[in-house]
Amino acid sequence: MLAPDYYYETVFDIPYKDLWKQKIRGIIFDIDNTLVGYEHKIAPPKIVALINNLRRMGFSVCLLTNNTNNRLTRFNEHLALDGFANALKPLARGVRQAMEKMGTHPEHTAIVGDQLLTDIWAGRNARITTILVKPLTEKDFILVKAKRLVERALLRRYFATLENPPEGYKK
Repeated sequence: MLAPDYYYETVFDIPYKDLWKQKIRGIIFDIDNTLVGYEHKIAPPKIVALINNLRRMGFSVCLLTNNTNNRLTRFNEHLALDGFANALKPLARGVRQAMEKMGTHPEHTAIVGDQLLTDIWAGRNARITTILVKPLTEKDFILVKAKRLVERALLRRYFATLENPPEGYKK
């Protein structure tokens, strides 16, 4: 239930052209520790460039965060994306709202996030493609740090099933 469909080190490593070939047309991004670390208040130029490139490719893009509306609004200043704060992931409600806003259906939508117990689980609950990326920083809120301990154990088990697990998760 919690295994992601794909795992990449960063959002820049995701083969977006392959997603397009798989008929994915909408991408939902988590913000914190997925696109940027918590210390970044606004989207840095490399994230703006990535999002603009995805739009040029034809993707609809939306932000979905469990963080506050203030965090979403400030981060989204230079992106001007549709987004939803206080999403209550792992519930699928926010994912469904994002799909409705993008005009996509589950089979044509992917979620990208750094947490199994929120982002990936929410994607699974909504029956969309799930992409896990490595958290950008070790800095997390206390509750997230506790969840990371559980996630590390789950990831070890998941990566043990892969032929080429990422560094640090070798068999």
